[in-house]
Amino acid sequence: MSRRNKRIRPADEARSYILSSSDKPEFVEQFIDRNKDRGVIATQPVDPGAFVLEYRGELITAEESRMRSYNDLENTFLFEYEWQQRHWCIDASKDDGSLGRLCNDNHKSPNCSMKKIIVNNRPHLCLFAVKRIEIGCEIEYNYGDAQWPWRNKDSKKQVSAPETNTSLTDHPSHVDLNMDDEIKQVKN
Repeated sequence: MSRRNKRIRPADEARSYILSSSDKPEFVEQFIDRNKDRGVIATQPVDPGAFVLEYRGELITAEESRMRSYNDLENTFLFEYEWQQRHWCIDASKDDGSLGRLCNDNHKSPNCSMKKIIVNNRPHLCLFAVKRIEIGCEIEYNYGDAQWPWRNKDSKKQVSAPETNTSLTDHPSHVDLNMDDEIKQVKN
C-alpha cells in the first residue's frame, strides 16, 4: 500500500508563513508600469483556493491610524477592517520587504481575495487565489469600491467589465468575517 502525501490546507499554510514572518518563495517583486510602479509576479502556477501571501504591517487601531499623518502614497498601504467588534488597521506604509503590501488593485477581474486568519489570537490578512494563476501573472485583488484615483485612468483605457461578485464597502466599517468571507481595503 502506497503512502500518499497529505495536502496542506491553505489556511494551515497561511498560518505557517504568518508564524515565520516570511513570504512564499514562488512570488517576486517586479516593476509593472509607471502607473502601478511595483507589483508581485508568480514564478510558479497557483491553484484556486491556495494561500498566496500575507498583507503584513503594524497592527494598530483604526483610531490610531487616523491620528497619524500619511501622504497619499502611504495612505494606499492602510488596510482597515473590523475584528471582535473593533475597527483595526494594518499599517503597511513602511516598506519592510514583504510582498503582500505590493499586490495591486484589480476591481474588474482579480485573481486573489483578502481573508482574515486568526493566529495566536491576532488577526492577519492573507491573499488567497480565486482562480488559477499562471507563471508570469501579476497578483491582484479588489481593494473595494472606494474611489481610488488610478481607477479613473483605468476606466478611460478599458471597456467596463462586470464587477466581481463580492460585497464591497467604501468606509472603514466591515462585518466580522469567517475564513470564507472576503474583505476589502478601505481608503481613508
